[in-house]
Formats: sequence, structure tokens, C-alpha cells
Amino acid sequence: MNTIYDIAGIGIGPFNLGLAALAQSRTKLKSIFFDQNDSFNWHPGMLLSGTKLQVPFHADLVTLADPRSPFSFLSFLQAKDSLFRFTIREVHYPFRKQYNAYCRWVADQLKNLRFNLRCLSISYDRGKNYYMIQVISSRTNRKKTYLARRIVIGVGTKPYMPECLEPGLKNAFHSENYLLNKSLLNNCNRITIIGSGQSAAEIFDDLISTGKYLYWITRSVRYFPLDYSKFSLEMTSPDYIDHFYSLTQKVKDNILALQSGLYKGINSELINTIYEKLYESSLDNPVNSKYHLNPNCRLVKAECDGSKILCSLEHNESGQRFQHSTDALIMATGYCYRTPTFLDPLKEYIFWDDQGRYSVRRNYSIDLNNTIFIQNGELHTHGFNAPDLGMGPYRNSIILNSILGKEVFRIEKNVPFQDFVGHFD
Repeated sequence: MNTIYDIAGIGIGPFNLGLAALAQSRTKLKSIFFDQNDSFNWHPGMLLSGTKLQVPFHADLVTLADPRSPFSFLSFLQAKDSLFRFTIREVHYPFRKQYNAYCRWVADQLKNLRFNLRCLSISYDRGKNYYMIQVISSRTNRKKTYLARRIVIGVGTKPYMPECLEPGLKNAFHSENYLLNKSLLNNCNRITIIGSGQSAAEIFDDLISTGKYLYWITRSVRYFPLDYSKFSLEMTSPDYIDHFYSLTQKVKDNILALQSGLYKGINSELINTIYEKLYESSLDNPVNSKYHLNPNCRLVKAECDGSKILCSLEHNESGQRFQHSTDALIMATGYCYRTPTFLDPLKEYIFWDDQGRYSVRRNYSIDLNNTIFIQNGELHTHGFNAPDLGMGPYRNSIILNSILGKEVFRIEKNVPFQDFVGHFD
């Protein structure tokens, strides 16, 4: 407890990992980051063979904040003697397994990371003006307290499981744990996937070759692609975040409801791959297909029916209700934000909106004194860019500049050709 850190980060996902890398390589700040897991591992249950990132290689942990960083993806490739092979390939989107290996490579080089430590609580000493972070070791069960002037919360989101699922339903699990539970599907003849995003598509594609009966159901009106057109990409910029942040909360909520295609869609290449496989399958069996895709259908209830799962569904447009029996249910239903309990002692210091969400300042702080910052918890205030891996370095630049009190990391202005505000000469 003798050391008072300038920054203590809770959670070591890609965003806080990038922050740790930038803090170590470009500042003299004393920083420390905690994670309850034994090492960095990015969504291990979804590291399927052949799956790729939805952002290009230069949208790594650090490059868009510090192109000369030794922790860039290109530096990783060079260290692994893979730089020439990657460039010859001429594909800008790394495999997910490769991205995970890159992050683990960065983590192995950082001195400010502490794994196997779970945060129990954070309290604030007003007199001494620092935070007391109590952690517990998952190995020894011993508790320890660290001191820091500022906190950065990067615990990520939690898998969302709808309440319509009967508790303890056998052979029903979230897509996050797909690979961990894939062996359970060996004895299943009928498998149902709920959801319309990238994870649902990747799982459907992975199971096509198994010969199982597959049912892909979503409440979305269609299986829509991720919008990766240039003018849409201009919205992943500081300029658009400035515009979005300036709007009223009601307007923000309305806009977000219409922007799913900007951050929740399926990679177009994967859509084409799946369609080709379905088409090829139809050549052999044009009538009795094993593959069933049902958009516009809402899961009302899922309950045990002997050895099977009985799903009650409703069509959004016709209102027709029907039942569907399946051997396994994979919920690719995304993730949700939850306020960690270790923040309970700090609730009086944190700004909240009328819906109980963080009221996040433009610089990503959530308290009066700009000493508590949030990573990927500001979708409702800063827009759809919040979970975007490529915007992590930008957010970290803002956070570090705020802490340092000067622009160490330069923020580009006037990135888009389009004007989001509507100014005219």
C-alpha cells in the first residue's frame, strides 16, 4: 500500500490492454491493471477456425493512437516472422485466432498487468484523495489493497440470456460458450440458433457441414450485413462522436435503434459463403432441406419437454404463434451492460442518468473530478462506436490526455468529408 498508482484499470480486455500498452510505452504514469482470469484470452468460446475480425489489422490496440508503437499488429507479425506472408495474402482482416495471439503477445510484454486478481470493492478516501482497490487472489484466496488516483473500468459486457428461457434448461447455452459446449451437440439431431448477428452466422456456418437439422431464427426482419461502405465508416470518427454526444438523450436512443447495421450486422463475405453452401446443398436435396432460416420470429418461451426443448415463437408481422421442438438451443443474443458490484461504495460519486445508466462525460469520465473512466459502457451517450475495437485507441487517447492534462496523443479533426451537424456556407 506504499505505492499510489496514477491509474488502476479493472478488467483486461482489448480496451484496457490497449490503454496499458499506451501508458507503458508513451507516458511516465504509474499504472496497474487487474483481471480475475489467469491470462488474456479474447472470447475463447468463439475462436472458430476461419473466422475473421470485422475491423482491419491497423485497427489494433495502439496504431490509431501511436503508429510507431512497439505493440502494433505489424510489430507482432514481424516478431513472429509472419509479416511478408500477411502482406502477400492481401487481406486486411486478421483471423480472430491471430488477433487473440497478438493481444496475448502484447500482454506478455507489459509490466503493469496483474492476472488472477478479482476486484472485490473500490472505496474513496476523501482526505488523501485516492481510491482503495481491494482484490482477492484466485490462487491463494488472499486479499490485498492497492491505491490509485484514477480508476478505469474495463470489465466488458455480460452475455445476455432472455428471461423467456426456463432456468437450468439442458442443452441451452449462450454463443459465448459455443466451443466449450460444442461436444454436447454430437448427439443432437436438431439444433436451433437464436440471433441475427455475426456470432449466429459463424455458428450456423460452422454447423452446416455436420449434417444436422439447423434452424436459424431471429426477431430481426432480415439477416442484414454490416454496413462497411465508406460514408458509413466516416461515422467511426471523433467528429461523429462529437455530434452524437451533443444530442439529447431521447434523440440518441432513437438514433441507436436505427443503427444496428453499423455495428451488429454480419460480414458480407460470410453471408455469401453461407448462401453458397445452402445453394450447393439444395442441388442434392431441393425439397427436404435440413436448413431452415426464419427471420421476423420472436422467441416467446423455451422450456423443457422431456429430452427436448420446446420453443414457443411468434411471427412479428402476422402475429401467428407456433411451436418448435429442438435438441439444442444456442442463444446468439448478444451482450448487455451491468454495473459491477465492486462500484457499490462509489455510487454517490458517480453520475447516473434517469435510467440508472452511467452519465458519461465527453472524456469518458463518470464522476465529478474526472477520476473514474469507463471503457465500452457509453453506447447510450457516445454512440455505436463504443464497442468498436478500432475506436479503442481513440478513446484511450482521450482518457490519457485527460489524465495527463495535455495532448500527448494527437486527436485528428475534420476526418469525414460529410458534415454531421448540417453547417452550410
